[in-house]
Amino acid sequence: MSEGSRRARVRARHAVVLAAAAALLAGCVDFSGSEAAPFTGPPTGEATTTTRTPGPALPSAVPKPPGPCIDQDPMVLATCLTEPTSLITTGDLEHAYVSERGGSITYTTTDLPNREILRIGVDTSGDGGLLSIALSPSYDEDRLFYAYVSTPTDNRIVRVTPGDEPKVILSGIPKGATGNAGSIMFRGRDLIVATGNAGDANAARDPGSLAGKVLLLPSPNTISPVRPRVLASDGGVRQSVCGFAQGGPIFIADQGLTQDRLRVITNPGSPDSVVWSWPDRPGLAGCAVVKGAVFVSESRAGKVEMVRVPKDPVTADGEPVQMVDRTRYGIFGRLAIGPKDLPQGLTTNKPNPQAPTDDRVVLLPIPSSEAGGGND
Repeated sequence: MSEGSRRARVRARHAVVLAAAAALLAGCVDFSGSEAAPFTGPPTGEATTTTRTPGPALPSAVPKPPGPCIDQDPMVLATCLTEPTSLITTGDLEHAYVSERGGSITYTTTDLPNREILRIGVDTSGDGGLLSIALSPSYDEDRLFYAYVSTPTDNRIVRVTPGDEPKVILSGIPKGATGNAGSIMFRGRDLIVATGNAGDANAARDPGSLAGKVLLLPSPNTISPVRPRVLASDGGVRQSVCGFAQGGPIFIADQGLTQDRLRVITNPGSPDSVVWSWPDRPGLAGCAVVKGAVFVSESRAGKVEMVRVPKDPVTADGEPVQMVDRTRYGIFGRLAIGPKDLPQGLTTNKPNPQAPTDDRVVLLPIPSSEAGGGND
């Protein structure tokens, strides 16, 4: 196929997806209102990895070809995932990196089978496992992934590249029967880490514990480890962070003990504020940011909502508005912002899938007035 033909097919594919997003927004959305692989490391809890080298990325056709792991819904960007926990979008709608709780980091392509590019040995007991991933700020040169993982003894941050062993960045994050799910993201060269409370609300309030905290690790490396700086405490059983990679506010979707909260840290030296709270505890699972709004997924309520925020986002600008519910795609977990400033979400429907190819990466519509993105 000539380069011109290839580009034409990719442009056509993108046009179909964006047109479908616009149609879904206009017609369906109302803005008014494990694979659980056993731990394979030594008794110390050190994570291990094996790798598989992906082949070259190939363009997608219009329409999608038939296949057991190809969803003909143009809003579905990837499928046949197993307990996906984290999503890294790329500059192309057709491709993404997805972590799965059993330890796999997968490269997804809209109309081709997913390709596992590396696997980290993790402990999936309770709600542990491979819980979140982030690309190194210099990924194009070093090909490094940073990962939030569980071992038999703790939760920790490691970094790894295909073909190498994981190197520990931060260990000793408390591990419990529940409350292990955490989240990581880079802001500039600093790593932001949100930890679960390991099932212990007192530990989340204890300044000496890493449980239930939002931490800042300045320019993390394995040669001269740095002491994490605590940005926020009193986190719930699950926390997810999101914001703009270049700086600005850090948002936290937090499943609290008495209410779920969307919190914000406007300055690393300032206390966090509650932007919005949900006394009915719908199960905040993920968040993603665009200019003027934060999207949150709700695992128990089965919907994604948009919280409008002002320029100085200490409180929400009105009540959240529903974007999608569980009717079409089921339950959403982690969210991220992709090309065209459109949010994408991971479904978490297994073991009771909504479709034969669950779980999936789905493109979500947003109001056309919203612009500017920041990933989970």
